[in-house]
Amino acid sequence: MTTFRPATIPLETQFLPGDTAELRLDCENITVTASAVTVHGIETRHIEKMVWTADYLPFEQDGQQHRIKVCRPAVEPPLRARFPRR
Repeated sequence: MTTFRPATIPLETQFLPGDTAELRLDCENITVTASAVTVHGIETRHIEKMVWTADYLPFEQDGQQHRIKVCRPAVEPPLRARFPRR
């Protein structure tokens, strides 16, 4: 398990090549395991209102880029979402 502390996390999806959507939300930290990415301190009401499902959670930590493929999250209101890894 690895914990990262980015200030925000973008949720990305790609409908078709060149047709993407992104929603950037504030967060406290991100915990990454082999099976899931858990975002702590995120306002889950925004995720619950999304009409699309995030495909990727990209973020930068200490100059290193991370882009993790994810599935539909399990939302744990009010401040946690768990995204299974693909």
